[in-house]
Amino acid sequence: MYQYTDRKNRTLADRVDDVAARRPSHGTEQDKTAATALLADMLQAAAKHGINLDNLDMVTDLPGGCYRAVSKNNDLDERINAAAARRAVPGTEQDKAAATALLTDMLQAAAKHGITLDTFDWVTDLPGTCYRAVARHRELTARINEAAERHSTPSTEEDKAAATALLADMLQAAAKHGINLDAFDWVTDLPGGCYAAVAARHRNRAVQWATAS
Repeated sequence: MYQYTDRKNRTLADRVDDVAARRPSHGTEQDKTAATALLADMLQAAAKHGINLDNLDMVTDLPGGCYRAVSKNNDLDERINAAAARRAVPGTEQDKAAATALLTDMLQAAAKHGITLDTFDWVTDLPGTCYRAVARHRELTARINEAAERHSTPSTEEDKAAATALLADMLQAAAKHGINLDAFDWVTDLPGGCYAAVAARHRNRAVQWATAS
C-alpha cells in the first residue's frame, strides 16, 4: 500500500484517525482501515501527477472525504445531528432518529438513479429538509418565536399560538402547489408575516374596544 507522511509527520492512518475522532460516533476500526486504504490509492494516483497530500491539504480535506465516503451510515447520523443543532429549538432523539431513517430511505431510492448525498449537497440541504419534515410542528413554533422576538411590540403566548396555527394552515394550502417553507424562505419571511398579521389584528381589536368604551 502507498505510504506517505505529511509535513507534520502524520501517516495516512493518523490522518484518518484524526478525522474519525471528530465524528460523533468516532467510527469503527473497519471504517478507518477502509478509509486509509482508499486514501492511499487515491494519493498513489495523484502522485503520478506530482501531487501529494500536502498539496491537497491546501485546497481540500481528502482524508475527511475518504472517511465520510466509507462510513456513510455514520455520516447520515452526523448530518442529521448537525441539522438539529442549527434549529432554534433543540431536537429530540426521537426526531433525529426518524430524520435519519427518512434520509436513509430517500438516499436508497436516489441511489437507483445514480444520485448520492454528495450530489444533493450541490443543490440542497437534504439532511436539513428531512429533519424539518419530521419536526415540523416544533419548527413552526420556533420560527414564530423568532419572529415574535424581532417584533417591536411585546409578544403574548396567545399571539404566538395563533400565528403558529395560521402558518401551519397556510403551508398546508401551499403544499398542494408543491411549495414548502424552505421555498418561501428564499423570497419572503412568511413566519414573520403571520406573526405580524395576528399581532396587528389583536392590536386593532384593542383599539376598537378602547374607542367603543
